[in-house]
Amino acid sequence: MADARWRRWTGSKPSRRRANEIDLTGIPGWQDGSFRLGSAQGHVRRRAKGATREWSDDPWGVVTEAALERTGTLAFDLAGAEVGGRIEGRCRYGRVEGQQRSGVLSISTPLRPLRLACAYRFDGRDAGGMDLAAIDPLRPTAAEPRLGDVTLGDATLSLESRHRMTGGRAALADPIGYVLTAQDGRVVGAIETNGTGTRRLVVPRDPAQRRAALAAMVTLGLFWDPGDTD
Repeated sequence: MADARWRRWTGSKPSRRRANEIDLTGIPGWQDGSFRLGSAQGHVRRRAKGATREWSDDPWGVVTEAALERTGTLAFDLAGAEVGGRIEGRCRYGRVEGQQRSGVLSISTPLRPLRLACAYRFDGRDAGGMDLAAIDPLRPTAAEPRLGDVTLGDATLSLESRHRMTGGRAALADPIGYVLTAQDGRVVGAIETNGTGTRRLVVPRDPAQRRAALAAMVTLGLFWDPGDTD
């Protein structure tokens, strides 16, 4: 990610002393498969589930209401020099939305926003976790923002979704990436999540922050995102 591109994402200039770029590549299109983070090797297992409950109290049968559940699991392991050992992640996600349908018309509203929760192990030992959830925006916008945090060992980083480049006109509903900040408010990392097969990461060099950032960003890079509404 070039300096100009980073500034468009975060509004600040990256420090080459504090961060470096790594590509997450070979992300499988199917539910299971192998991937790479730089020279590190990993494997992912994903399962997406769903259930729909439909009912109608319209005596004319014009409008049908339904509750749609989107749930799933994500598990990965990654080992190599890039991560300084072996990271394992086990995650669950879910959301529920309501739909009203009449013919070809459909209106969707969130009933229970998306939440992603993960537990991590580092070199075989429990090390921390991540919690990410969709939130109500502070003002009218097409974007459906998400906030969360990741803790690994003694390091805690905040996560915030990005829905457009800095200065861009239109925000997208789904995230195009995420920015990570330290507890002092300084941006220390970022990941692009749009596109397929490859993700670009900017990762802090600080060893403690690096492990937490890698755990979160690998999770988000591999995540089969169901969105917040269909």
